[in-house]
Amino acid sequence: MTPPRGVFPLIYTRGVILKPEGLKDLTRSYWLKFLMKPYSQHLKEICEQAMEAGKQINLSDCLYGETTGSCSFINRPTNYYFFLSGFAMTQRLTHILEIGTNYGGSIMSISKGLHEDDIACSQLVTVDIVRKNETGFKKYPHINRIQGDSLDEEVVKKVMASFDRDIDLLYIDSLHEYEHTKENINIYTDKLNPGYVVLDDIRQCDDMKKLWNELEEKFGDNAFDASDVSMRKGAGFGIIRLSKPATIGKKLTFTAKKSLHPPLSA
Repeated sequence: MTPPRGVFPLIYTRGVILKPEGLKDLTRSYWLKFLMKPYSQHLKEICEQAMEAGKQINLSDCLYGETTGSCSFINRPTNYYFFLSGFAMTQRLTHILEIGTNYGGSIMSISKGLHEDDIACSQLVTVDIVRKNETGFKKYPHINRIQGDSLDEEVVKKVMASFDRDIDLLYIDSLHEYEHTKENINIYTDKLNPGYVVLDDIRQCDDMKKLWNELEEKFGDNAFDASDVSMRKGAGFGIIRLSKPATIGKKLTFTAKKSLHPPLSA
């Protein structure tokens, strides 16, 4: 039986500790200090535990890929991938939606945080207007890729049909515009009731700074700027804990506008 979201997922079964699929071999005593943290713990503590745990997970094949920065291709996992992997592992998340696939490194990293016994029942979905890294994704047949604009009504329907229950995590890393990101939040929190929302690049531009300020004001202690913890100080990284569906300001209707999800700099 899967424990509730927010409970650290190391489970003893006849003296054996079940560990996530990508985890390096570690001593029993190392993991005892993490055992069974309550859902009510502060987000800062949750994030710190996630990063520490993620550093122990092998993400060597989770490449960042193409960027718009000085380096055109990053042939390694970037720092916040370890946070995402550790977060999925420490919170035992199995139903996850990502908006903005790019090369696939982030959703692959999240997958590495899944427990071996959870992979078969997991539902991981990632959405983007382009499909990259077909070879890399062959190692992750349990990841469902949906091509199209995340705000398009038909794409939303496909996403909803991909899950058999409310999701654990909504991770957004796409077009960094205020309205676009807000609409993604509103649509998918309303339709899929995630336990957490994670936003990348909350410090990247004025639009994202404005949105994050609104989120912090709205959610208070249930919004945490994890930029420092995730080693994402420049671009920024934010996490929101939800107890029920919420919208940011006025709820928006579906649109069919073409949004671009460009490759991002690390």
